[in-house]
Amino acid sequence: MKNLLLMFFCLVFAVPAAEAADTPITLATAQEQVSSALARLDIGLKKAAGELGKTGLAGEAARRILAATCGEFTYAVDCSTIDSRGRMTTVEPPQYRGFEGKDISGQEQVQRMLKTRKPVLSSVFRSVEGYDAVDVEFPVFSPEGRFIGSISVLFKPEKLLGDIIKPLVKGVPMDIWAMEKGGRILYDVDPAQVGLNLLTSTEYRSYEQVVRLAKKIADTPQGEGNYRFKKANLSGRDVSKKAYWRSVSLYGTPWRLVGIHLEQEAAKEGAGRPVSAATVEQALEEFVAGTALKTALAAGDKDDGMKLFEKFYEATPGIYSVQWIDTSGVNRYGFPAENSLSGYDYNSGGEPRDKEILRIVSRKQPAVFEAPLFEGRTGSFVFKPVFRDSDYLGMVYTIKLK
Repeated sequence: MKNLLLMFFCLVFAVPAAEAADTPITLATAQEQVSSALARLDIGLKKAAGELGKTGLAGEAARRILAATCGEFTYAVDCSTIDSRGRMTTVEPPQYRGFEGKDISGQEQVQRMLKTRKPVLSSVFRSVEGYDAVDVEFPVFSPEGRFIGSISVLFKPEKLLGDIIKPLVKGVPMDIWAMEKGGRILYDVDPAQVGLNLLTSTEYRSYEQVVRLAKKIADTPQGEGNYRFKKANLSGRDVSKKAYWRSVSLYGTPWRLVGIHLEQEAAKEGAGRPVSAATVEQALEEFVAGTALKTALAAGDKDDGMKLFEKFYEATPGIYSVQWIDTSGVNRYGFPAENSLSGYDYNSGGEPRDKEILRIVSRKQPAVFEAPLFEGRTGSFVFKPVFRDSDYLGMVYTIKLK
């Protein structure tokens, strides 16, 4: 069913099959959900515009339509009708009614809509309401087909994007940010970077790799690349990052969604060394039999557990990570952290691989499994159950990149 839904998504939204196949799971899900949110916005605007064509742009009926539209989209700042001269006729919710009668005909997206009489999604701009936001304009026609104005929904893209992206990256070794083609950051896990421009802001001038990559992202709808930047925010240490990007759009205005994986240098070096699956399995079998590991896992001692995982990782060249899933199906932690899930609950995951991994945990038997990673590429998984006497402590597993 998941594959059929993905195929349907690719056909409806014109995403090439190769793009869907090569996209990291987390980024592909974000792309699908943001596209769906924009499609729902289009449907809502089309419905409201049809109703306003019958009621007119002013009056209590128009006000009810605007209030309902704003209530449908939680990320909306306000909803308004704009007449054929570019004046705000009716505005909801009530705290924004003071802008009724305001002339916004000088705004680029309003001019474009009045000229083409087609739906428009703006770039971020400073609105008369005092917010940096985007505006979507949908033309309104009377039942006789006469153009009478538009319905406008003003919203903050960081709200729309954050509500979708934050749950997707929770516990996953990938962050996602978004930008306009012009380089302005629409959403980032670091709020301080929202609103900055990767192509022009002074904060990025010393990061030539970032600027070059941003230009490539702006110029191409999909791709991947590497760069060095701050680990967590503009004041952190420099690290190597892998970027994948894909696009979503509404009314011809594209947004780039960029998935970032923090690369662990030692893992990159080790991943290229030849190592047999039998060698990994044997090493893991000996590792899970150790008393120290069983004690750490049973006690929930993450510090000791991570130290043991790090030691195993360094002694087993070629693996991408070593991780632990407890008996409830929660991936508690792993080493290196950059390549591991942290607190990820497989019970709430919607991917087919999540269900299969839960079955492996429940069977309490060794297993070998191959699946795409959330952060990109495909991994070969080797699972070993951990028992302390008769107590089952879950699965410890390794991943080797394919």
